[in-house]
Amino acid sequence: MNAALRSVFVVNRSSLMGTALIVALAGALLMATGEWLDAGVHNEKLALVVGLAGSFAGIVVMISVFIVAGVFSGAPRQRRREFALLRAIGATARQVRGVVTAEALAILLVAAPIGVAVGVLVAPLLLPLLRSSVGLPEGFVLPFSPISIGATLLVLVPTALLAALAAARGILRVSPTVAVRDSIVDSPTTSRGRLRTAAGLAVAGLLAATTPFVLPGIIGSATGATSAILLIIAAALAGPALIRRAATGGLALMGSSAGAGRVLAFANNRGFSRRLSSVIIPLALLVALGSVQSGVNRAVVSATAGELRAGVSADLVVQSPSGVTSAQAAAITAIPGVTAITAEGHVSGAVRTSPEMGWEQASITTISSGRPLFDPAVSSGSLRDLDLPGTIAVSRSSLLFTGKGVGDTIDVRLAGDQAMAAKIVAVYERGLGFGGYLMGAARAGLGPRAAAFDAVFIDTTVFSKPTAYKTLSAMGLTVMDGAGYARAATRSTGGQQQLSLVLLLALLGFIAIAAANSLTMATAGRRQEFVLLKRIGATRVQVMSMVAIETAFIIVTALTIGLVAVLPALVGVGQDMLGVPLPVFDLPVTCALAVSTVVIAMMTVIPTAWRGTSTRSSGGGDKGRRR
Repeated sequence: MNAALRSVFVVNRSSLMGTALIVALAGALLMATGEWLDAGVHNEKLALVVGLAGSFAGIVVMISVFIVAGVFSGAPRQRRREFALLRAIGATARQVRGVVTAEALAILLVAAPIGVAVGVLVAPLLLPLLRSSVGLPEGFVLPFSPISIGATLLVLVPTALLAALAAARGILRVSPTVAVRDSIVDSPTTSRGRLRTAAGLAVAGLLAATTPFVLPGIIGSATGATSAILLIIAAALAGPALIRRAATGGLALMGSSAGAGRVLAFANNRGFSRRLSSVIIPLALLVALGSVQSGVNRAVVSATAGELRAGVSADLVVQSPSGVTSAQAAAITAIPGVTAITAEGHVSGAVRTSPEMGWEQASITTISSGRPLFDPAVSSGSLRDLDLPGTIAVSRSSLLFTGKGVGDTIDVRLAGDQAMAAKIVAVYERGLGFGGYLMGAARAGLGPRAAAFDAVFIDTTVFSKPTAYKTLSAMGLTVMDGAGYARAATRSTGGQQQLSLVLLLALLGFIAIAAANSLTMATAGRRQEFVLLKRIGATRVQVMSMVAIETAFIIVTALTIGLVAVLPALVGVGQDMLGVPLPVFDLPVTCALAVSTVVIAMMTVIPTAWRGTSTRSSGGGDKGRRR
């Protein structure tokens, strides 16, 4: 045990620091997410937070397991020669497993508490964003969650130990002589079980990508987006075989006239395909996750704006930063040429589709009586029945899997009120643009609360529209047409978009650091390889040329895998949200991810390799061997 701890803290301290950093970051993400999820579960008013934290938690757990497993499996693999030599001089398999386990536990013992502490400190920083995006109550204080500590450790500890022991298993299941020989290069084959698992995950990913074609709405698109992660995991399992085949093809295309740098680069890619796969996949995950999340967000915003443009039939729409007051709404009806108005507001409430289900926090849209001057695309029933007491209209996506329809009832509870059974009088399609629930303001008893409306839709006669526009502007109101209202409404969701952006950046930052750590560790572990190349006559320029070509191969392969992995998901999202089976990319974000991939690879591999090929570094290696 003492030797293992000395190995961790002295001999392999640089590798330890990188692995510990990844564990700490994963622990912080898991802890912060768990705190919000636990708070929402124990507070009925935070149902929206539960939904948000629950969906984010699934992605965080999946990515944390993937990254942490990759780091802990990569560390023993890079030290195969050390473990093989230990076996060759008499160490038993049990002793080697003990060393690997002790090192993993030592890292967890140091890094996991740091990550938990950081997560506890970071989680409350989301309070302002959650207040603006999901209506978090003022004065809410995030409670400390001991359960989240246990959940975080339950994810990190088994993942780290199993990954480290699985990586050491390849050394332990063969004889010491074979282990020493195999430590020089990667295995030239990939097991059938691994390839079959990769094929199964790829099929599952493609099937998940078809979900939006059969399940419309946000749920279908979100489910389809998970296909990108499944395909990335499939690529990770089949990565060595794919990279080996690509490198072999590259060597065949170059022929005998290629320079030494190119030949060495592609020969290395072929001979060390496992090492290369371990650094390519984190970069591919960075590209895939960022592209699919930004693509889905763009599709949702575009679909929302499209539904509003198609649904608003009013000639004019007015808004005010502080809301349109009841007095202003009454004055609007008196403007010459105004033929009808519809006042729209929003109230916070909760909805329960059946007594067996829990209450779900919801924003309920209220409209004034009469024929509404917008069309949410009613598929059954009539919005005119909202003038009747105790009625509600519901979007089709909000009724998925409930078995409810026109004539059925759902429970509705408004802030400060007791629950009431509201009869469904209409089902409509444009839930993104007009919300999941519509109620008549007066009949639902919301008139006094709607002292300030969010918007007023106005119909005018043909010739009075310019005059009405001037009069409304003189009242201090913001006047726009239907298209302008669509743009303003999508901009008003900035709080939700900002929250999504912050969460996405946290995940991408974690993945980027993990990718940089993997690249640095893999390149630093090649110092003896660089020394050997220089001994047999390769110049430093040739070695660096080889490294530069390998880096370009890493970048191109990572971008290819990442973009190919998101194509099925974004095609499904495009079909679901925009009605066109074409991938929806947020080009600025995708380009930024591509640039980040290039920067991470170049700024980690090239400087590390340059230090590894220096004369001082080479000399140090020689002296170490002479001693």
